[in-house]
Amino acid sequence: MKRHSVHGIYLAAGQSSRMGTNKLGLPLRGIALGNHALLAALQAGLAHVWIVTAEGKADWLDAALGSDRFRAKWTLVRCPDAHSGQAHSIRCGVEAAMTAGAESVMILLADQPFVTAAMINELLCRYDQASEREEIHFAAAEFGGLARPPVICHRRMFPELLRLQGDQGARQLIRHGRGISVPFGSPDLFLDVDTPED
Repeated sequence: MKRHSVHGIYLAAGQSSRMGTNKLGLPLRGIALGNHALLAALQAGLAHVWIVTAEGKADWLDAALGSDRFRAKWTLVRCPDAHSGQAHSIRCGVEAAMTAGAESVMILLADQPFVTAAMINELLCRYDQASEREEIHFAAAEFGGLARPPVICHRRMFPELLRLQGDQGARQLIRHGRGISVPFGSPDLFLDVDTPED
């Protein structure tokens, strides 16, 4: 089976307005929160990971990510319009992945710290299997009957992703597109951290 070239787009440019401070830098299990899903992405089978930030820098990045094991696997992408909504971050990430020849992208959220490498690899595997049988546009994680990130989008969806505006994410595109949902049994995988209570 052919493994598709799937690049990760790691959305880390949010304003953390409900948290009141940059949530990605908050400590969680010994490292900053923003590193958890990123480490999972880097340990999984993604071809490359594009970390989208508002400033083109990320002071929450763990020093281990600069090691020989990881450094060639990721690139920071500056998105100056990130404050205008998630759509701008997605567009910056897609544009970066397109310049590198990505066949597909997986959109991941930096504030979902319990996403695992196994989960990412399961999505990649199911996407590859489905793509062998038919032309699909996406593969989305699913819990409770709802599609949720992470989601893989084939390059056939890139024009639509590049037209997103404001706070729109990929969810509205996959509601009516041709693709698959991959169910996962644990709600913890999808927990996103927005408030101090979270």
